[in-house]
Amino acid sequence: MSASPPTAASGEVGADGFRLVSIQPAPPPSGSAGRDWFKYRIAQGANLINGYRRGELAAVTADVERIVAGLNERRIVKRGRVDLKPSRPTAVSEPTT
Repeated sequence: MSASPPTAASGEVGADGFRLVSIQPAPPPSGSAGRDWFKYRIAQGANLINGYRRGELAAVTADVERIVAGLNERRIVKRGRVDLKPSRPTAVSEPTT
């Protein structure tokens, strides 16, 4: 089984965003038990992320879509530079009598 990439309704991400490429049944990763494993592939340009999830297809698909959404949110967040220089102390004027 292969999952379809995100559509405009689910928040299209543009050419350089992360997208779900496929989810397919897979044998368990080495050292793991169970028979309900899926291998997923996420792409960003030429980069691929391969991972494994255990569970029912609907739950795995929902989990991987949340992963993709989180990756895209982190990618588009603008981070400002914080200037942490201490400010100069204000001059204390002495009272005149």
